[in-house]
Amino acid sequence: MGETLRALQLVVQSILQHRYGKTPNVIVDVGGYKQRRENFLRKKSMAIAKIVKETGREMMLDPLTDKERKLAEQTLAGIEGVRSYTIGTGYRKNVIIAPVDAP
Repeated sequence: MGETLRALQLVVQSILQHRYGKTPNVIVDVGGYKQRRENFLRKKSMAIAKIVKETGREMMLDPLTDKERKLAEQTLAGIEGVRSYTIGTGYRKNVIIAPVDAP
C-alpha cells in the first residue's frame, strides 16, 4: 500500500506542478495509512529493542524506506541499552538493533 500511495503522490504532485508551476508538497493518504504505519514502526522498534536487551542478541527490522528508517532510529535513540545501525544499499535498507555492549 505504501508504494502505491508514494506513486500516486508523485503523479498528483507532477500534474499540479505542470499545470500551476511551483506548488507546495502534496501528501496523499488513504484511511490514515501513514499514521498507522508510523505507529506500527514505533511499536515494533520498541518491542524488538526490549527483546534485544533481554537476550543480548542483535535483531533486524524488515527493509525500510529512508523515511521509515529515520523514524525507527529516532525511536531507538530514546531507548537505553540498545543502539542501531543500518546495512544495505539502495531504496530499502535494514536497521539492525543491537545491545550497547555488543561489538
